[in-house]
Amino acid sequence: MFIKLVFISLAILFAIRFFTFYQNQPKYYNGQYLSFGADLLSQPQISARTQRIMVFLDGGQRVFITVPLFPQFYYGDRIHIVGNLSVKLLNNSDQIYIMNFPKIEAIPHQNILGEGLAITSSIRQKVISVFESTLPQTSSGLLLGIVFGIKEGIPRDFYESLRTSGTLHVTAASGMNVTMVGGFLSALFAFFLRRQIAVLASIAGILFYAVLAGLEPSIVRASIMGTLVFSAQILGRQNLAAYGLFLTGYFMLLFNPNLLFDIGFQLSFLATAGLLFIFPLFNFKNLILGSDLATTISAQLAVLPILLSSFGTYSLWSILANTLVLWSVPFLMILGGLGALAGFIFEPLASFFLYLSLPLLLFFEKIVNVFAGFGGMDLNITSWQFIVGYYSLLMAVILLKRKKV
Repeated sequence: MFIKLVFISLAILFAIRFFTFYQNQPKYYNGQYLSFGADLLSQPQISARTQRIMVFLDGGQRVFITVPLFPQFYYGDRIHIVGNLSVKLLNNSDQIYIMNFPKIEAIPHQNILGEGLAITSSIRQKVISVFESTLPQTSSGLLLGIVFGIKEGIPRDFYESLRTSGTLHVTAASGMNVTMVGGFLSALFAFFLRRQIAVLASIAGILFYAVLAGLEPSIVRASIMGTLVFSAQILGRQNLAAYGLFLTGYFMLLFNPNLLFDIGFQLSFLATAGLLFIFPLFNFKNLILGSDLATTISAQLAVLPILLSSFGTYSLWSILANTLVLWSVPFLMILGGLGALAGFIFEPLASFFLYLSLPLLLFFEKIVNVFAGFGGMDLNITSWQFIVGYYSLLMAVILLKRKKV
């Protein structure tokens, strides 16, 4: 009875929050004059003559801003923007907000969080510099994407190959990254710290990694979930990953209901749910690369309708391509992480770790380019009936399998 009351109370709170949020949502229209400040939570995309910046408006809406190449702005900068807003309709009838060449300038940070972002930005730039000065462009961009989710250095043609082959998700900082970072740090700290202190230090490392990787919805969700899991270890409670996932999703949506319609949030949440609920149903332990195969199938079964309805292109070869490259990701993360840390101590040591990762990176690039050559399958499934039916069937299969176990 108590559990039901808690569930009903949370549902009512959720409904009230959504209603009040959208009732009080600021109204934006085409041609509207805006003057506002914002923190850069992602690195601007640089082209030959321009920078493309993404910031958030007061209502949580994203606005994409195009500005000249100079002066350059960086992740963590505090900027002030003055200009006219344009509303652009996409093919699927969604709308995005853009601003072309508004007046923009960097301004001092006004709080501790801003100062922290500025410090983190300088660290982030140092890591990027070490990687790019040691490895070829494609390899450094790929490794930065795998370790930190920094995709700005990936050449456009190889980025398209990643998308076509269905392996682009590897370059997005995700729950797997956070789990590996937390596990590596906890194992390291356990050598010279008490268990509780080691776990707390690991949580601090996860939070720092989240800021360094960029505070995107997927990494925020994964970081909060990782923090809950490590907190459960302090309390001596295990198997709370599923509760952590749903509580994280609930409170993130409570804080910002707009995330419900954010594709990145949907994909990261569903992919993690797939690993929690679909992965245990497979038994590929006796197969070579069986765990990677089960991981890939689980995540892709969970997100397939979102991929098809949102992007319209799905690679028929993506499961095989992912199986062939996913085994290398843990090794690349470790070598890349060690290289990043060594870059602040002794750069030749950083180069050593990065050179060790080069054969794996070249193998990864070769597999991606081969499977990208096969192309994808163009589909355009936007029917909500299909999506609801798919997930209803998937849930039924999961429940049926769990009962038989």
